[in-house]
Parts: sequence; structure tokens; C-alpha cells
Amino acid sequence: MADESAARDYSLLAEPVAPSMPQPEIHIKAPAKAPAVQPQAIPAGRVAVSAFEKVLLMVAGVVTVVLATVIVATQVSVATAQRNLQDVEQSIATVEAKNSDAKQTINEIMQSSHLNTVAAKDGLTFNEANIRNVGK
Repeated sequence: MADESAARDYSLLAEPVAPSMPQPEIHIKAPAKAPAVQPQAIPAGRVAVSAFEKVLLMVAGVVTVVLATVIVATQVSVATAQRNLQDVEQSIATVEAKNSDAKQTINEIMQSSHLNTVAAKDGLTFNEANIRNVGK
């Protein structure tokens, strides 16, 4: 009995004691008759696609192809325009180089030493008395 007195029952302390009320009985009724038609399971690999979805997918595909074509055509036209720009820039550089050479030649010809040599070939002389300096 010493063992029984040492073992205490704490289960009564864990839950408060409620007045005893009768528990309602719950009854679940099974269906009287199974349905006549059972739904068929769709195979895991296939999904039903409606006609609207098919048309929508086709339109999306056509739009994708058209946009891809437009992008490629635009890239080709941009590449052509860049090539034309390079050609024009090269021709501008060539003309500027010719102009620079022409200006240098003009400056060399306009030097007094060159003018004196040309004048001496034709028998002309330089007369300082006939020169007038005009200023504003």
C-alpha cells in the first residue's frame, strides 16, 4: 500500500471538472445509392485543350513569327545604314584631306619668295616705291 499512496493521480487536476451533460449523438448516413455515372480520370500525360485555346496559341505563334521577322529586318536595315554612314564619313575624310593639301599648296604659292621667282622668270622686278599699304 505504500506504493499506492506514493503514486498520485494528477489527471483530475489537468482538466477542470465540468458538470456532466449528456453528449448529443451524431449519426452519419451513408448515401442510399451510388451514382450511376462515375467520372473518368484523364490520363496524366494529356490535358484537354479547347478550340479557343488552340486559336489563341496559333495567333500567339503567328505574332511571334511576325515580330521576329520585323526584328531581323530592322537589324538588317540598321546595318545597311551604318555601312552607308561609314562610306560617307570616309568620303568626307578624303575630301577634307584634299582640301588641306590644296590650302597648303596655296600657302606655298603665296609666299613672297615664290612670287619673286615667278616674277624673275618673266623678267619682272620688284619695285618697293610702287607698293602702298592700306589699313582700315
